[in-house]
Amino acid sequence: MDAYYLFASSVAALAARVCTHPIDTIKTRLQVRSTINDHGLASLKQVIVEPSASSQPTAVVRSLYRGLPVTLLFSVPALSVYLTCYETTKAYLHQHGGKSGYLAQDGMLNHLASGCAAEVAAGTLFTPMEVIKNRLQTQKTQSAASMARAIWKTEGVPGFFRGYWMGLAVFVPHTMTYFAAYEECKMAYARYFYDKNSRSENTDAAHLPLNAYLLCSGVASAIGITLSTPLDIVKTRWQISAAEQGAEFRQGPLAIVKHMWQREGKWRAFTRGLVARIAWGIPTTAISMTVFEALKDWRSNKRLEQ
Repeated sequence: MDAYYLFASSVAALAARVCTHPIDTIKTRLQVRSTINDHGLASLKQVIVEPSASSQPTAVVRSLYRGLPVTLLFSVPALSVYLTCYETTKAYLHQHGGKSGYLAQDGMLNHLASGCAAEVAAGTLFTPMEVIKNRLQTQKTQSAASMARAIWKTEGVPGFFRGYWMGLAVFVPHTMTYFAAYEECKMAYARYFYDKNSRSENTDAAHLPLNAYLLCSGVASAIGITLSTPLDIVKTRWQISAAEQGAEFRQGPLAIVKHMWQREGKWRAFTRGLVARIAWGIPTTAISMTVFEALKDWRSNKRLEQ
């Protein structure tokens, strides 16, 4: 692995997670609620205040950051593996699959395959993080360490990987969609917003201004999130099912789907938390990808200066 990619992706992971963790907490709490109000949406105030130890503002804010340490512990290496695997696979397919056509660096199949490989590799780290984080975010007490000990004692190693295959079912299509849309958006930006006759070295899709990375990652994230939200809700409920607050979800993913359809408003149940997930996902990916791309460009420019 390229050490610089590891550094860049680690910085990207830290920046993104710290900024967006409270929105992630709200999203998770919305997804596991099995009741809806008269308007078909869970009360945002209840979602924010109820799981906190008290209604004091400081307690509420602390509750929204519950699970952040374990998130940072796992997400930094996970996102490092994710982005490094994506870049490495993309370069490998370009080099060995023919430098033109679908497997070329700007080819759609290259982006899809690279995104798939990145998700499968990173899922081994993201899944334990999601299991612990989701349970912490949906309860009032217990530390990350005690939660991890409880999972180890009652469920063993498999408990930390609850929902791994469902996670792949959610995030492999999401990641493939995201990177395909992201790369296409970058190329479209390069085509339509740069002068075709420009002789500047930064007129290709590999070197864009920061606002282009923000725009492209935001658009791609919204598309991927919208498509993957229904299964993500089922995955989240299944991951907390072994905890006390997840007792109603213990009959399995198919039973969760059936319950949601029959008792929670049919198709509306599968969009629960969609707005919050988009509100979390867009800045998370925008920050992480912009930081990552900016650091990549910085190194490329330094090499050109030498």
